[in-house]
Amino acid sequence: MQIGFFKTCVATSALCFFSAGAAQAATIEIIREPTNPYETVYGMHENTGSDGYQIDGAGIFATFANAPAEDLTWEANRTIYTEPNGDTWHGIDGAARGDNINMFMSWDGFEMTTTSLLTSLTIDLMPSNSVFDTTFIFDDNDPNGQSTQGSSFGFAFELYSEHQSMPGYITAAYSGIVNVAGDAAVGDLFTTLTLDFSGLAGGGLLGSMNFRSDIDSIRYANDLTPVPLPASLSFLLFGLAGLGFLGRKQGSKHRISCITA
Repeated sequence: MQIGFFKTCVATSALCFFSAGAAQAATIEIIREPTNPYETVYGMHENTGSDGYQIDGAGIFATFANAPAEDLTWEANRTIYTEPNGDTWHGIDGAARGDNINMFMSWDGFEMTTTSLLTSLTIDLMPSNSVFDTTFIFDDNDPNGQSTQGSSFGFAFELYSEHQSMPGYITAAYSGIVNVAGDAAVGDLFTTLTLDFSGLAGGGLLGSMNFRSDIDSIRYANDLTPVPLPASLSFLLFGLAGLGFLGRKQGSKHRISCITA
């Protein structure tokens, strides 16, 4: 069954076992929304795994319960390292640093620390020419049509084990559904992940949390583009917007006349 055309919610909970006993893990709710569609012509890079360097330019937006929201841009580590034999290589990590949030990623997963109560976090990969791959399919030629060609071995948002015992729940909502030109979206690829931490004890996240969500790189730069609305729908929305503006304008004129009368 294809999942790309409706909202899918999966609530999961597990037990984390420690030497001192068992603790209830945070409940993770995964939501896949077929909104804000994007399209790629050439699909995913053969080496679909991405590190912190490859998501350079991604948008990070954080909201807090007790501090102003922060709109950040992910930056790659552009340091060049030279070996004694003369070989050179660049750093594979990247980061986003704000007043109340610091994020870091190397080859696997995000490390995040907050100094104010974080209520939500949005990661927009579209500017970095990357996508979230949320479905694990072993075979690249998925016979059930639940994995986009070239995007096997994906997985949705998950916490590292040492952070799973926080009480409450986290909602991970994916949007910006992605399809390869010529094929319909099947619901595994998305440009944007929004994490809602308001369901955690205390109403948000304070301190450190490490998490993962599989990221695939698009084969060629600037190949990830928004899918335009059908012309008829665009015209309808434009007309509705015009009616709304006209109504506001008439209402303003009426209020002015009342004041000056």
